[in-house]
Amino acid sequence: MSASTTPKIPTAKRSLAAVCGSLAFAGLLLAASLGLAATARAAVTRDTPTYLLKSYRKVGQYRSFKCDLVADLSSPPQLVVFGGSRAMRFRPSDFYESTSLTTINAATQNFRPEDSWAIANHLLRRAPRTDLHCFFAVQATTFSDARLDPGLLYDPRLSRWFPATLVARQKRLAGTPPTPNLVAHKRFSSRGLMLHNTYDDRRASGVPLDDVLDAYLRSMLPTAGNTAPVKQTRSHLYFEKTIKLFNRRGIVPVVVIMPYHPRVLQAFREVGWETKVDRLRTYLANLQERCDLRVVDLLEIESFGGSPDEFYDGAHVTMENSARIIRHVAEVVPECFAPKIATAAQASRGEGLFGNLRIYLTMTSSSNAAR
Repeated sequence: MSASTTPKIPTAKRSLAAVCGSLAFAGLLLAASLGLAATARAAVTRDTPTYLLKSYRKVGQYRSFKCDLVADLSSPPQLVVFGGSRAMRFRPSDFYESTSLTTINAATQNFRPEDSWAIANHLLRRAPRTDLHCFFAVQATTFSDARLDPGLLYDPRLSRWFPATLVARQKRLAGTPPTPNLVAHKRFSSRGLMLHNTYDDRRASGVPLDDVLDAYLRSMLPTAGNTAPVKQTRSHLYFEKTIKLFNRRGIVPVVVIMPYHPRVLQAFREVGWETKVDRLRTYLANLQERCDLRVVDLLEIESFGGSPDEFYDGAHVTMENSARIIRHVAEVVPECFAPKIATAAQASRGEGLFGNLRIYLTMTSSSNAAR
């Protein structure tokens, strides 16, 4: 064979080489497409607002979720709502309509005063020049030295506001916390409003409210009559620290005693439950001698023009009753929602009403504030 002659490859071998080459090229294309898809998925995950996520499994659950919602906002909120599950239906848009303040609903499951201390400090650390106002929704069982929620122990944005020894001790007591999907059966707005959960499913299915109240009383009445005092030292300490935190910034918090359905309230009172709420009233009255706060007692729905039909059960109000509460509170204690007037020292630091003018001017539109 001469040097210029190209050796002939058998047909079968040529076919095999072509197939191998095609497979290799296809493999490269597949790998590239998978890489691009993974990158796209990662981008979607990073860019998806917290309130639209289909899965949320952080150990901090509600508390971390509400902090993540705040991080997504284009400007800091001017009002924070604290409370338990009974406060989750307070619409930020209703607060904006009644007070002109943009709002974050930071209500959490099993709320305790320690939650308000940590979340308030987190919000003020993020936006120290914002005149952050405060709305508390409380009940007779709000104050007790229960175990701290894992969100206060494991989320560094919140745990930093407690002594390390307390956090370590509470972690030992709590053990390994579960991480269920918080949003599996719940939907929230971008500002923390509970839009939908199993309560809404039950309502939509047509279960009569009277049947729901029957079940609620069977569950709650045995403990309603237990009026033995509970330890409240730590919860009182952190509640007072939170009130004073706002007072130092020229803000007067409002504390609302939440209502019960009239039928449930009557049944509770018949077994001596009123003793618990009387203790709460006495504590708050004494606290007013040391701190500047307003207390609005809405235990009975007649106090705010509430409807007995606008309850999910014996204690949880719908958005309609929540809106009535907001309007009433804004009318009776308007000073709790008024802009802070800067002192001379604050004005020199660019704080207070005039120092924060740029915040108000760049505030998001009312439609965005309402979400």
